Amino acid sequence: MSKTIHFNTGRLYSAAGQRITATLHEDGHVTFFDHDRMVDGEITFEDLRDFVFDQESVMRAYDNHRAHNTIRSWSDGMQRGGCNAKWEG
Repeated sequence: MSKTIHFNTGRLYSAAGQRITATLHEDGHVTFFDHDRMVDGEITFEDLRDFVFDQESVMRAYDNHRAHNTIRSWSDGMQRGGCNAKWEG
């Protein structure tokens, strides 16, 4: 079963801040979508040792360019019904 989190970093990329939705998938990959900057990414455990699925770890990977744009991350964030497409905050 996948797990999805929603958080706002408070960074001023829009009037709403910086809203992120991230999903930990059953295969251990994390996809995320930055709703305010329209940026998607995928993080794998190979990319980060001792990865914990939380806001801090997702943002550390994002900020340090350890997340990669993939078809999966694009689909999760940009397609209607994608697990990261809807902001729930």
